[in-house]
Amino acid sequence: MGKKIIVLVIVVLVAFLAILGYFLQQGRTTLLTDPWKAISTDAAIVVETVDIQSFINSLSTGKGIFGEAAKVEEFKEFDTKIKFLAGQINKPGYKKLLSGNRALISFHTSASGKLHPLLSMAIPSDVKARQIREMLRASGIQSIIDKPFHGNTLFVMPYALGDQKDTVWVSGVQGLILCSSSEPVIKRAIMQTGSENDIRSTPGFTRVLQASGKNEDRIFVVFGNLKRLLQPFFNNGSGFLAEQIRKLAECSEGDVYINENGIVLSGYTEATNAGEYLFKFKAGNPGLLQTYKILPSATVLFETIILNNITNSAKPGSQSSPKASELAKKLREFTGDEITKAYIDIKDQPVRDNSLVIYRLKNRVYAEKIFLDEFTPEITQENIIYFKPDEVVKVPVYLTPYRGFASEIMPGFAPDFDDSFFAFYDNYLITGSSYITISRLLYDNLLNKTLANDLTYRDFESTLPSIAGYFFYCVPSRITEYLAGAFNEGIINGLRSNKTSLAKIQAVGFRLTSSNNMLYNSLSIKFKEEAREESNTEWETLLDTVAAIKPFFFTNHTTGAKEIFIQDMNNNAYLVNAAGRVLWKVPLRERITGNVYMIDFYRNGKYQILFSGKNYLHLLDRNGNYVERYPVKLRSPATNSLALFDYDNNRNYRLLIAGEDKMVYAYDKNGNSVKGWTPFRTNGTVTSETCWFRVSGKDYIVISDEFSLYFIDRQGNKKISLKEPVTKARNSAIRLTPGSDPSVVCSAPDGTVQHIYFDGSVKKFEIVKLSGDHSFDIFDVNGDGFGEYVFIDAGILYLYNHNRTPMFTRKFGSKDLGGPISFVFSVSDRKIGVFDIDKNLIYLIDGDGETMNGFPLKGASMFSIGKLSDNSGWHLIVGGTDRFLYNYKLNTEVN
Repeated sequence: MGKKIIVLVIVVLVAFLAILGYFLQQGRTTLLTDPWKAISTDAAIVVETVDIQSFINSLSTGKGIFGEAAKVEEFKEFDTKIKFLAGQINKPGYKKLLSGNRALISFHTSASGKLHPLLSMAIPSDVKARQIREMLRASGIQSIIDKPFHGNTLFVMPYALGDQKDTVWVSGVQGLILCSSSEPVIKRAIMQTGSENDIRSTPGFTRVLQASGKNEDRIFVVFGNLKRLLQPFFNNGSGFLAEQIRKLAECSEGDVYINENGIVLSGYTEATNAGEYLFKFKAGNPGLLQTYKILPSATVLFETIILNNITNSAKPGSQSSPKASELAKKLREFTGDEITKAYIDIKDQPVRDNSLVIYRLKNRVYAEKIFLDEFTPEITQENIIYFKPDEVVKVPVYLTPYRGFASEIMPGFAPDFDDSFFAFYDNYLITGSSYITISRLLYDNLLNKTLANDLTYRDFESTLPSIAGYFFYCVPSRITEYLAGAFNEGIINGLRSNKTSLAKIQAVGFRLTSSNNMLYNSLSIKFKEEAREESNTEWETLLDTVAAIKPFFFTNHTTGAKEIFIQDMNNNAYLVNAAGRVLWKVPLRERITGNVYMIDFYRNGKYQILFSGKNYLHLLDRNGNYVERYPVKLRSPATNSLALFDYDNNRNYRLLIAGEDKMVYAYDKNGNSVKGWTPFRTNGTVTSETCWFRVSGKDYIVISDEFSLYFIDRQGNKKISLKEPVTKARNSAIRLTPGSDPSVVCSAPDGTVQHIYFDGSVKKFEIVKLSGDHSFDIFDVNGDGFGEYVFIDAGILYLYNHNRTPMFTRKFGSKDLGGPISFVFSVSDRKIGVFDIDKNLIYLIDGDGETMNGFPLKGASMFSIGKLSDNSGWHLIVGGTDRFLYNYKLNTEVN
């Protein structure tokens, strides 16, 4: 049915434009008649455009939501016809004639449920039937049948488009040109022009018409006429929904604003009958909505009502129990004025179990006391479950006999809702159909992963008024299964098959606010070319801003569990536990540079976090407090990152760091200069981390600047003189290759691989020609006991075996890549980590160049992989562009 309606609308518009163009070319430009008088009271929808040319062009740009619709199979024909029509009206002759002319397109539903359009527009009053016929023939229409009707001439024009055959009816009546695809509709319109009543006589219509914008395209909806139109969309068991929609209000209007980012409709709704659902909102006092602040960002549908002064004539549902009714009576005065029904998208959870009803409380203390006084005698081990994400947080969730409580508080708001589970959080009472759904809300609030902190939601919310009495919100691509119980199979299958396009609609929202004894309504449809992605993280926790450093796994010396240390761009340092809860946040005076270390400062099995910035050494204990005399001022501002050595594994730590004065300094764990160390002076500036190797029982400290490599001993004395010059590339690692003839390996600025042996000899060879911005490392990727050469340059990852034979070349399509990072999951399972900085994506690549299963993943920082507990498997921790720290559970297999 949908395709045929689209074709008919296009044909009607083409015929109309041809007629209009003819009249205006004849010089008859005085338009005297009101086109509204042809629109009968049975119209379900009316579109008024102030400039039909601009309106059609806005639908045919190929951009935004209509551009995306053109990619959907069901709308391709519509797009073709719209573009054809736009091509016609943009011709120089039409463009001049049509600019600024208003037109009405109304939609009428026949008894059989078919939708028929009617176009009405004023023309010069002296135009006669003969002139209309001449115009039609001049426009190329050859098959025209004249048919008299009530003193007017109907022009009947059969047509065929592909395998579709139908008829367009055209008539000029009392200064109006009328076009339709339905004989009954156009005949009724002709008769309507002589009637005293038209669509404006519908209760409330004239009022919303007068309140609407005068210079905007507008759309009007008459709810009482929607039932026959909507009935076919619902399944047999949900046909009553069409009747409920019919009873929402009398009519509604929206001024239409279309751009590449979506559609906004703003106008008024009028409800004149107390039996209409929206009537009660006219007496309500709108306010700033609050409940969305605790809804998880995985919430894909919710509606909130402000109950101020709203009276509800609906009766509680039959599912309410006497106990629920009694509890509702006692709690009603404390349940506040804001009630929200929400659906959360939880993977592998039945749709029916994913809903919540949330009450914003006036007084949580009294409300919880009343509930416990009522329920405590029935509490057993079976009906109280504790939400315990870690060793500190413990929130009770109660399985109660109070199903139907929502129906008692707000009849009709959540019919047939199973609200057997109760919990209290912050200043809210949360009821739901499952423990899993309530615990998801509690957990996401623990992580601050709520709609209030979701950038997509906040961007969308800015398109709507800040206050409201009613708010509906949904993410269309993620509510298909929720809707499956109501809509017919054809609609649901259509949504499923077009999920990719649907995902580009970021959100849809509708708000109502009482105003001037009417309801001001705003509908926003937010669109982005980049589809909205579903999160596949195990948890996400909010930072003040985006992550600034690579996450560091820290061991909780009390429990043995891993915790995550991170710093954001505001220089706040955080410790996050394995559940994602922020244990503490400490503001630091500078950005961390380079590596973070875990040390046992007191040698008592308790660990601290060591790192450096440009000007200080920092040492924090597990509670976020500085240890003893830290932070320690560096003797010269640092130019490289801190290096930590424990030469004899006795926790007698040595901290090496280079300064702007080109001296390399050594500090002990207390921040004092190491006795016996002679600060080593380099020729250039040291920017790379200092390395330490033990070979044949001898210690070698390796330092590099832009000119050379230096091998020194523990006291800072030169230990090896190189037999030929060696210069390290800026992004090259320095690695030790073991074996009978060990060497230190790095790459030169041109990509040449350099092996430096401990007798001072150097071996150089070129594997691949690279730029000075390349990165290099050596890593046993395939677990054969030999290190492979790994390069990244100009968006390409290269891997060569120890014999310099190419193993693979992998292009990423981006110029700026971070890495490579080596990861060892087992003896035979090893991966190369790559960070696509341009696209904010992260990869794990195996020795064959294949991408690990589930990758790429979203990420906006260098990343770390480790185990959060002995039995938790592998987790990847990375910062995101949205200020969240992501925890991905990994499957280390490849695609």
